[in-house]
Amino acid sequence: MKQVLLCAAFMTLMGTQVAKSQKKESKEQIKKEHSFDSSSKENKLIIKNVFGSITVEGYDGDQVLFSVEKTISAESNENLELGKRELQLKVFKKGNLIIAHPDAPYISFNEGRLKFDWCNDNDYDEPGYDHHMNFSVKVPKNIKVEVSTINDGEVLVKNTRGDFIKANNINGGITLERITGQTDVHCINGEVNISYVDNPSASSTYYSLNGDINITYQKDLSADVAFKSMNGEMFTDFDIAKQYTKTSKNEEGNKKKGKYKYEARPMVQIGKGGIDFDFETLNGNVFIKKI
Repeated sequence: MKQVLLCAAFMTLMGTQVAKSQKKESKEQIKKEHSFDSSSKENKLIIKNVFGSITVEGYDGDQVLFSVEKTISAESNENLELGKRELQLKVFKKGNLIIAHPDAPYISFNEGRLKFDWCNDNDYDEPGYDHHMNFSVKVPKNIKVEVSTINDGEVLVKNTRGDFIKANNINGGITLERITGQTDVHCINGEVNISYVDNPSASSTYYSLNGDINITYQKDLSADVAFKSMNGEMFTDFDIAKQYTKTSKNEEGNKKKGKYKYEARPMVQIGKGGIDFDFETLNGNVFIKKI
């Protein structure tokens, strides 16, 4: 898990929370607007969430429009008020990046990673409240997008025309509708559903541990498709031009077995090939369809 460092005890705690009916709850709607310094294809929105959903929609404007629902729940009024004060939405600019994430005294963001300090530092106590943030964001169509969440939410990105999109979710699905660009998707417990208005022009990676991957490409697709799964199968209605095996080499070997590790993967060529698409599941099927 690259984006967020969470301790096992924290995740266990969240799974054994006291029923919500026994807790007091507060909701707040947060709205913010930000803009990039200039119009550039290198502009990127990054959202790092933990509890809650993320929806990003491309539109014809030049502002990044945030509408975020913040929910705090606690067993006491004191902790409820503490959560309302502590847990905030942080949005900031760094070069061509606009970055958004939940913020509190026990949360830090560094080098693209969101960290809960009380999981790793004895100086911090666990907060006496739970929190969720549901993001709804409108962005200029042509920017890059990178979004991730962990629990209690889905990831949805639609109508973007940027040349790169990255989406991660641990306990929920990922849906990318009417998108373009190089794609990097990583999902653990949920389905992946993607539709392209233009096929990716660069290598793309699709991963789902426990869920199907459903992808629709334009009918003029040309790609070399790799598939790896323990319990799943791949299906497509594209014509297969060629089937072959591709061998890759890396330095994950050891002194006993050798410096390099070689891995052979089955490949299928669609159309003229030329662009690598890498699909991997453990307990899910892959469905590749054409429009």
